[in-house]
Amino acid sequence: MDLNRRHKLTKEETEHVKKITNSGRLYYDYDPLIESARNFAYETCRRYNRHETDIDELRSLFEKMGKNPSIADGFITEFGFNLNIGDDFDAGCGLKIIDCNEVSIGNNVTIGENVGIYTSNHAKDPKLRCDHWCSELPIRIGNNVVIESNTVVLPGTIIEDNVWIRPGSVVLGRIEADSICAGDPARRESK
Repeated sequence: MDLNRRHKLTKEETEHVKKITNSGRLYYDYDPLIESARNFAYETCRRYNRHETDIDELRSLFEKMGKNPSIADGFITEFGFNLNIGDDFDAGCGLKIIDCNEVSIGNNVTIGENVGIYTSNHAKDPKLRCDHWCSELPIRIGNNVVIESNTVVLPGTIIEDNVWIRPGSVVLGRIEADSICAGDPARRESK
């Protein structure tokens, strides 16, 4: 890993990295372009978290960021260019979004403190895992969703509209619309 390798990727470079990471197939995580994109995003997030820049510079990392975003300190994203966020997004301190594949977040979404949203899967084979091979699955979060503090959203998750995820949950799979869920793994609470 070379932490000095960082630059904002060109459109062509970004599309090349997306083709690798968004395929769902195993890939080598320390490809030079992947490293540059990751390090550039981390440095941009660090400047934002130190209040050396504003939400507009952070917005420039994202595929899309809607109106009225509020993102508290401690925010990290792996790339940003796989991140689509709707209007009226509100995130507490310590949000980590590892967007090695697409992460789509709808309108009117509130996320508590220390939430992790992770598209990343390391290789199952221990040798490949040690050699930094990964595969990724997208995450979709609908409209009018609340994800409370200390929750983890795992690769391949779909959270439909009007869902409330209680604190400390581990979310995997599909969470049906209009539900309140909690636990590890998160399950719908009975009425």
